[in-house]
Amino acid sequence: MKDNQVEGFESRPFQNLQPGAIVPSELLDSICSLSPHKKYYDALAELEIDLARDVLTTLNDASFLLNVKLRFQEQPCFQISLLRELEARELLDKAGIPFGAEQQLINAFTAKVLLEGASAPHEFYFDFYSKLGAPRRIQSIVGLNGVGKTQVMARLAMLMSRFSKQAIKEKRSALQGDDAINPIPSIYGVVAVSFSAFDEFERPTQLQGEKFKYSYCGLQHPRGRLKSKEDLLDEIKTTLVGLSYEKREILKKVLGNLVRIDDLDTFIDEPENNKILYERLSAGQRLALNCVFHILSKIDLRTLILFDEPELHLHPQLLTGLLNTLSEILESQDSFAIIATHSPLVIQQLPMECVHVLRRDRMTPIVLKPTFQTFGESLSELTKFVFSSTEADRDYRSVLDRMYIESNHDIEAVRAIFSNQLSLSADIYLESLREGKAPLQ
Repeated sequence: MKDNQVEGFESRPFQNLQPGAIVPSELLDSICSLSPHKKYYDALAELEIDLARDVLTTLNDASFLLNVKLRFQEQPCFQISLLRELEARELLDKAGIPFGAEQQLINAFTAKVLLEGASAPHEFYFDFYSKLGAPRRIQSIVGLNGVGKTQVMARLAMLMSRFSKQAIKEKRSALQGDDAINPIPSIYGVVAVSFSAFDEFERPTQLQGEKFKYSYCGLQHPRGRLKSKEDLLDEIKTTLVGLSYEKREILKKVLGNLVRIDDLDTFIDEPENNKILYERLSAGQRLALNCVFHILSKIDLRTLILFDEPELHLHPQLLTGLLNTLSEILESQDSFAIIATHSPLVIQQLPMECVHVLRRDRMTPIVLKPTFQTFGESLSELTKFVFSSTEADRDYRSVLDRMYIESNHDIEAVRAIFSNQLSLSADIYLESLREGKAPLQ
C-alpha cells in the first residue's frame, strides 16, 4: 500500500508502472508492505541475512520496521487490506523477529461503536497492560438496561474477529462501516460467551469459525431452541474428550474454583466413566463448566474473550469462582477478556481503570470511568455509583418512607413491624427520616 491510499485498483502503488520499470525512490519512500503468508518470510529466511534485511527495508515491511508500522497502522488500507487475513495480524508482530526486528505487542486500543439511533459513538479505551502486578487482563462494561451493553459486545466481536454475515454477503470487510478500532491490537482470536437467551452475537458455522478464528458459546442450540441441562452435559463430555494434555492440566489446576470433587484427575480424564458425578452437577455448575471448557478448547495465545452477563443463572459464590477461573486461564494463555455485566461483584474484582460505565442522555451515549478505586470496594458503594441509584429508584427506602408516613412519623411503630430487627442501613435511614435529613418521595 501507499501512504493515504484510497479504494480502487488505480490507486495501487505500482499500478501505473510497466513490467521491469525502475521504481522511483520517492514512491518507495511512501509505501508499506506486509505479507499475509508465513511462507514468504520463511523464503526470505533462507537468503543471506543482509540480503533479506535489504528486501524488507526496501519494501518498508511493517513487521520488520517499527517506525513503518507506527506510521501506517491506523490507516484504513492497512487495517482492511494488509491485515485482511488473520495470519497477517500475527505475522505483523512476529515475522520480523528472526531478522532482528524489535517486537512491540499492542495491548491498548480505542474502539468506537456507533449504535443505531445514537447521535455519537460509544468510545472505549481498553488498556490491558499490566501495572505493577495489578489485574488488568479483564475489563468490564457496565450500566443499566437499555444503554447498549449487549449491542456494544456484539459489535466488538465483529470488529475484533471481522466476522459479519452481512459483510460476507456484500463481499466487503467488516471494518468498512461506522465502527472503528485503532490501532489493531495484538489479538489473534475471539471467543464470544453469553449466558443470555437474547444476546446479539453472530453465530459462525464451523468453517467460518475456523477461518475467522471466532467461536461462540451460548444458550442457543444450533437448531434454534434453548439448550437443556442434558445438552450442556453432553457438550462438557464432548469438549473434554478433545482437550489437549496441556489444557487438561490447566483445567485440573483451576476447576476447584467451580466444583468440589475429590478426584479431579478422574473427573477430567475419564468423562465417560463418571456419569453419576456429572449428573450431580447443578444447572449453574453445568453452565459454568460448559463455558470454561469451551473457552479452554478454543483459546490460544492472545485471544480475547467477550463475556456477556456471566452473572445470569449463577449464585454469587459460583460467579466469583468463575471469574477466578477465567483469570487463571487468561494468565496461562497471555489472553484477555471484556465482560458486560450488571453485577457489582464483577466490578469489585477489577481496578477502576478497567471499568467502563455506560450511560445515555437521551440519544447521546456517555462512557465514564469510576472516580474511586473499585477494586475491593463495598458492593453498596459500587451499586450506588455504577448503576446510578437515584431518588426515583430507592429500593427499600421508598417502603420505609411510606410506612413512616402511615405510622404518623412513629419510627418505633415501624421498627415493631419488623420485630425490631431492621438492618443497620435501614435503621439509620429510618432515623434520618425522624431527623428530617432524608427526603420523602
